[in-house]
Amino acid sequence: MSDDENPPEDPREMLALMDDARHSAARKLSNRYISLFVVWAVAWAIGFGILYITTGAGAFDVVPTVVGWTVFAALIIGAIIWSTIVGISAAGDGIRGPSQLQGMLYGLSWTITMFMAWLLIAGLQRNGLEGDLLQLVYPGVYVFLVGVLYLSGGAVFRAVPMYVLGGILIVVACVATFFGYPTHYLVYATVGPAAMLVVAALMAWGPRRMRIGS
Repeated sequence: MSDDENPPEDPREMLALMDDARHSAARKLSNRYISLFVVWAVAWAIGFGILYITTGAGAFDVVPTVVGWTVFAALIIGAIIWSTIVGISAAGDGIRGPSQLQGMLYGLSWTITMFMAWLLIAGLQRNGLEGDLLQLVYPGVYVFLVGVLYLSGGAVFRAVPMYVLGGILIVVACVATFFGYPTHYLVYATVGPAAMLVVAALMAWGPRRMRIGS
């Protein structure tokens, strides 16, 4: 049997190997969530940007109504699917036990939350919510919930940038709503993606303590 197949007898070597394995798994998980931030930043920038120039939704009648909303829906649904994949894929990053379960549940929580938010707003719409208020409520509720999900993710994975981003997005949802329709789409298309990309950069190149699981 080779030396590589024999476990180290020195407890300090064993602890060092375990620590290296933990940090390696944490780096993989961090990279996955960095990709999540980038995907959502692109989805928001393009999606809300298109709504801002969509007929019947934004400030300019440039994009046909059906096209604008279809593109927006496709981008958001794609981002939600990617979020689910990122959470579940933590199971394959060398993370076991409670951390593995946390990653899976966190990924699934995105799908559950977004779908139920859609049902909630659909119920409000069925009971009379329409017009400019509907335009404000739809993105406001989703952005607010995304912020809450990032807050919870930051707490679960000990990721300070993710936690900070969650707080920023909650503030963005509130501030954008005060700007009113249709300016709120422009706020979402610029401030939200910028915050996500800054946090992604901090997680990629910042101090180790700013990364997930460090």
